[in-house]
Amino acid sequence: MRCAAYARYSSDLQRESSLEDQIRKCREFASAKNWTVLEEFVLTDAAVSGAAVAPRKALNALIAAAASKPRPFDRILVDDTSRLARNVADALKMVERLTYYGVGVTFVSQGIDSLEKTARQLVTLHGMMDEQLLVGLAEKVHRGQEGRVLKGLNPGGKCYGYINVPIEDPSRQGKYGRPAVAGVMLKIHPEQSRIVLRIFDMAARGCGLAQISKTLNAEGVLAPQPPKTRSMRAWCPSAIRVILRNERYRGVQVWNRTEKTRNPETGRKVSRPRPKESWKRVEVPDWRIVPEELWIAVQNRNQDMSRRFGASRLGGMNRTESARSYLFSGLLRCGECGSRMVIISGQGKRGYAKYGCPSHRYRGVCGNAVTIRRERLEQQLLAALEQRISNSPFIEYTLQRFQHELEKHLKEIDQRATDSADLRHIREQLQAKAQRLADAVAEAGHSPALLAKLATIEAQIANVERQMTRAKPNDVSAIFSEVRQFVHTSVLQLGELLRGDPTTLKAVLARHIGQLTLKPKQTPQGSVYEVSGGMDLLPHSNDVMQVVARDGVEPPTPAFSGSKLTVIAST
Repeated sequence: MRCAAYARYSSDLQRESSLEDQIRKCREFASAKNWTVLEEFVLTDAAVSGAAVAPRKALNALIAAAASKPRPFDRILVDDTSRLARNVADALKMVERLTYYGVGVTFVSQGIDSLEKTARQLVTLHGMMDEQLLVGLAEKVHRGQEGRVLKGLNPGGKCYGYINVPIEDPSRQGKYGRPAVAGVMLKIHPEQSRIVLRIFDMAARGCGLAQISKTLNAEGVLAPQPPKTRSMRAWCPSAIRVILRNERYRGVQVWNRTEKTRNPETGRKVSRPRPKESWKRVEVPDWRIVPEELWIAVQNRNQDMSRRFGASRLGGMNRTESARSYLFSGLLRCGECGSRMVIISGQGKRGYAKYGCPSHRYRGVCGNAVTIRRERLEQQLLAALEQRISNSPFIEYTLQRFQHELEKHLKEIDQRATDSADLRHIREQLQAKAQRLADAVAEAGHSPALLAKLATIEAQIANVERQMTRAKPNDVSAIFSEVRQFVHTSVLQLGELLRGDPTTLKAVLARHIGQLTLKPKQTPQGSVYEVSGGMDLLPHSNDVMQVVARDGVEPPTPAFSGSKLTVIAST
């Protein structure tokens, strides 16, 4: 019996040696049964929850291997059902899939064999207990966090302006042999608290979020978090907005505002808001950084700005109703800093929305000040795409290469078929037989038997010749005319798609175009954007489009020049 082995532990609070212990028990079980454990299929998932299957790479690799042919192993050994899954449905589904592939699952500690008749009932029973243990653990953690909040402690996470100070319990042992942490106390950070106070003071004096961000970045003040989608660590308006609304800075802890739920498809956790009735508010005077008068002044200004300008969000792929019609939102990147380019201005009645670099507009850390009107940029990019895919030289070049490769392939098939079956030799032998029969008929006169045999041999000759004819690429040109017609028709349909429904087109562009990098460049005619990347639909994948960003210039029809494609669009 060829065996794989799987082990898992949930979080960094558990020991790495837990995996070793689980695998050791699986090996001991296999040894007692005289089964062979295949070392290349001893896989583990470290610090991964059992609540979902998607994040567990090792387990998914074993399932994929079990589905392959020939099957590399016959059994998967697991210490107990909780290591396979903490969800009854997931456990049953995985066991069912593996059984279908002909692979059994043996849960060593519980003595469950998935190939036995009672396995489903036993896996269900133990799975229910495993699942309930996970639910009970979550409830205990939530209850423990609530207790810490009511005592004025930090339930978890970091907050700019404070230092997390762990409170150790010497009566209990924690990780690495040190005393267990009973809670976390917040202590005001001297330098960061001064920055927080300054941010509130600037907001109260009328500074906008972008202005505050640019000021801090210009002075080299270190931002709270490293960037996720940018190359530079910098303050941004969203971080300032969060700070100005965080009640910790006035000495009030607001807890239980959100809950985390796991997406059953991806296995990822997402935060969702809780109703306000379930929020917990606790006053912690020692946390106060911002005086109450300053706090009230800033909140009044925030409310006034919300009333005057609303809280709508711009840009992104699908975050607002208007953004759903922005064909290239989410696909454009700044060639200077790598930030995702967004709509930064002009969201008015006339609809002159403009793309620009947010790291320049809101943070002041990028030198790219060039903006492009959305509709003009879309118009020129779509025109360039249509010009490229419908350009006759490119299509003919591709079709000729296809025809050449097809003829080459058919010749190889013809050669192989002729050589392997020796059709020519068979035809010669049949023709010789036919000739001898014809001579016999001529000498003996009319003979029904000889004539019937001659007809049979002639039919065999005709069959061999048909086989030889099918192997020859004599009709490639005729077939290829149909291919050419199909390609041209498809190109026309694609051109219609580029001028069709924006929602459908946006999905197509996101799937096939990829990221476009807009590199600002100065020319005698003014500022331009060189657009590259994601345009390699046909040969010459190193094409660069120049998008000229200036007013009063009508965009001409895009044209190819060597391997470069120049497109002009006004701002």
